[in-house]
Amino acid sequence: MLGKLARWLRVLGWDSEYVKGKSTEVLLKKAKAEGRILLTRKQGLTDERLVFVENEKLTEQLVQLERKFRVLSAGEPFTRCIECNEKLEEVDKAQVKGKVPFYTYETQEKFYRCPGCGKVFWPGSHHEAMLWKLRKLKP
Repeated sequence: MLGKLARWLRVLGWDSEYVKGKSTEVLLKKAKAEGRILLTRKQGLTDERLVFVENEKLTEQLVQLERKFRVLSAGEPFTRCIECNEKLEEVDKAQVKGKVPFYTYETQEKFYRCPGCGKVFWPGSHHEAMLWKLRKLKP
């Protein structure tokens, strides 16, 4: 339901876990234990830890969460792995040689690795495009 939103919250630097196949009761219990907010598209649920995401469109979802939690304004973009949610660690350029495309290695100076899944990130052209998209959403 909200997998794309979870990825974009991670892009924004927010700790956002995406769980499928668990009951709402189990997820709410986990959210309470971990001090998390549970986002859902499932209607008719009420709990202080639960936020109903009103729209199916990602941009509208982000605007709603900006109004409620300032997710676009207060996060630290590009500090989390978009795949597994771990905090990224800056790594020496030499450590990624052969693990990123040759052109990327030659043209980029900063690289970050996820300690969880090992994926390597860098501030390429997609980085600016994502920031531009996010700036357009801010009210």
